Amino acid sequence: MVDERELIRRARQKDQRAFELLVGLKRVRAFRIALNIVGDEEDAKDITQMAFIRLWSAIHKFDENSRFDPWFFKIVVNLAIDFYRKRHLTPRAVDLEEGEAAGGGVPASALPGADAGAMRAELRGIFNRLAERLSPAQRAAFTLREIEGLATQDIGRIMGIRASTVRNHLMQARRILQEGLKRRYPEYFRGPKP
Repeated sequence: MVDERELIRRARQKDQRAFELLVGLKRVRAFRIALNIVGDEEDAKDITQMAFIRLWSAIHKFDENSRFDPWFFKIVVNLAIDFYRKRHLTPRAVDLEEGEAAGGGVPASALPGADAGAMRAELRGIFNRLAERLSPAQRAAFTLREIEGLATQDIGRIMGIRASTVRNHLMQARRILQEGLKRRYPEYFRGPKP
C-alpha cells in the first residue's frame, strides 16, 4: 500500500511520479465533489483537471503537519463554486454511468433486487432536480457533509467559513430539499404529516 504522507512529501519536492500516484488517490473523490456542485460531468472533469494543475503549483505551500484532504478539497470546492458562479448555470442533473447506482458509485448489480439500480438512479435524478434550488455554497456544504461524510469543522476549513455558517448552509439545504420533496415527490417524503 502507498503511504499518502510519503507521496505528499515527495510531491512537494516536485517528484512527478509521486504526484501522479497522489492524483490517482484523489481523482475520484475530487471529481465527485465537483460533479455534485456543478451538476455537469464534462465541467466536473475540467474542474478536477484544473484542481490538480493548481495542486502541482501550490503543493509546496502545504504544511505537512496539517491534514491534506481539507487543504486539497478546498481547491476543488473553490474552483467548482467559481465555475458555477461565472457560468450562471443551474446545476444540471448528473447522469449515472452505465452499471453504476447513485450515491457513492455502488454498482447496481451489488444491490439486492433487480429494480434497485433503477430506483437509486431515480432517486439521484430527484435529488438533482431538487438541488437546482440550492445556492452554490449550500450545494457544496450538503455534498461535503451528506455525500462525502466530512465533519462540519473540515467543511468549514475547505470552504473558508465558520462551522456555524456550514451548519446554517446545511440547515437551509435540508429545508429546501425537504420542502421540494414534500411538494413534488410526496411518495418519497417520510417527514411528519400535517
